[in-house]
Amino acid sequence: MPRTDDAAPQTDGLHLRVLASGSAGNCSVLLFRRGGVRRVCLIDLGLSPRRTVRLLAECGLGLHDVDDVLITHLDSDHYYESWGRPARAGAARGEPMIPRHVRVRVHERHAGAAVRAGVPAHLVVPFDCGPSGGGVFEMQHDLGGAVVWPALTAHDTLGSVAYRVEYHGGGDAATLGFATDLGRVTDSLLSHFRGVDTLAIESNYCRQMQLASDRPEVLKRRIMGGAGHLSNDEAAAAVRKVSPRTRAVLLHLSRQCNTPEAAHRAHADGPYEVVVTSQHAPTPWMRIGASSAEHSRLRPSVRVGLRGLFDGVGAA
Repeated sequence: MPRTDDAAPQTDGLHLRVLASGSAGNCSVLLFRRGGVRRVCLIDLGLSPRRTVRLLAECGLGLHDVDDVLITHLDSDHYYESWGRPARAGAARGEPMIPRHVRVRVHERHAGAAVRAGVPAHLVVPFDCGPSGGGVFEMQHDLGGAVVWPALTAHDTLGSVAYRVEYHGGGDAATLGFATDLGRVTDSLLSHFRGVDTLAIESNYCRQMQLASDRPEVLKRRIMGGAGHLSNDEAAAAVRKVSPRTRAVLLHLSRQCNTPEAAHRAHADGPYEVVVTSQHAPTPWMRIGASSAEHSRLRPSVRVGLRGLFDGVGAA
């Protein structure tokens, strides 16, 4: 049986739990719930199938609950290659580890890479991020409907996708912004996220630690050059401009060039809750959207070190 603090929420609405975030693997759970019916969407498949199944089971969930997967990009820490391999045991033996009913949603420029990485072609649902808004799509129609706005960001050659998810199934709209491996923050991205309840954003490195590290200069330039990752200060500046109504969730901290303390210090006195993710321990469940009373309670606070979130922080 799952522990009480791990169990999937029983309240209606949209809930987020980051299972792991860092260079050794990324996977987050979006739980949609309405009237006793629940649906699950995963953001990235960067953990092994075995570990993902175990972490979902701790919440009382399974792959059978998953309807959709949102892929940010196909780097190995965001898509673990064995998801495309046949299962070796159980009722699904011989079938790919990704269940046949799941829609794997990827940007159209990532679709070929997804198939080459082993995602069954019939599960791949490509979208675009064109100026006409053609990339917008809907999920969870029977639970009230969630609208997803994707935006392509400047990470390496093919980019990474940032997602804005708005869910109307729990009464008032609950809105999440989710962005990792950004490269840099643009005005269009700030506009894309403005007004969200929760903003999950990478806070990869401390600039001083990065410069002082023994990493090769070419790697430092890649990370810091506008097509790699965001520093703590860049992430904090973006959060302040977006001004999330409830919280900021800091993703993808570097093991070598960051600390949880340095990441959250950049948000000192911010009028929002801060949750720092870890490579090795899931976050608590977070309800996206909050009542006025909850907003009043959460905005002055900073949550740090919950259930070992700082233990063994990982990332590039």
